[in-house]
Amino acid sequence: MNEVLMALTIAYVFLAALLLLVLVYSRLRLGLKFALVLVAGAFYWVSFQGWQNAQGWPSATALPERFLLHFVIVEEPDEREGTAGQFYVWATSLAGNQPYSTPRAHMLPYDKGLHVKFDAAMREMRNGNLQIGEVGGDLHDPAATRDNTRIADKKVDIEFTDLPDPQLPEK
Repeated sequence: MNEVLMALTIAYVFLAALLLLVLVYSRLRLGLKFALVLVAGAFYWVSFQGWQNAQGWPSATALPERFLLHFVIVEEPDEREGTAGQFYVWATSLAGNQPYSTPRAHMLPYDKGLHVKFDAAMREMRNGNLQIGEVGGDLHDPAATRDNTRIADKKVDIEFTDLPDPQLPEK
């Protein structure tokens, strides 16, 4: 656990103790006190989820429809360890044909066909050709154990193309 997360935990415990102290010595109705405790707990959960996204951990959100690929790390499935395998993709959204923001780490479930496409895209990038990825849509995964509503339960179809040369203005 890093120092920032420890400091955040201590701050949450302090605020919870302060809330408890105020609620014990206040003249509020019991139902209102209970509601305040639930709301405070909900804010703790929401802020922790937001903190995870701010830490740079891979996002479980879907890849942008059009993105600039920066790098991919492939974690292949391992039957001995019981891991299903994943892709860690660093990409920048290309909303409006412009880089939208800083790169974001995304986590995708392993798929053999996608592995081949990522390998080809990384090979092109090593040759100096930047790659644009376009998500073709979510494909239903019949092998998934859930109801296919989570990102991790869907397969993604991605096509890669070379980044076109920039258009220089006329003199």
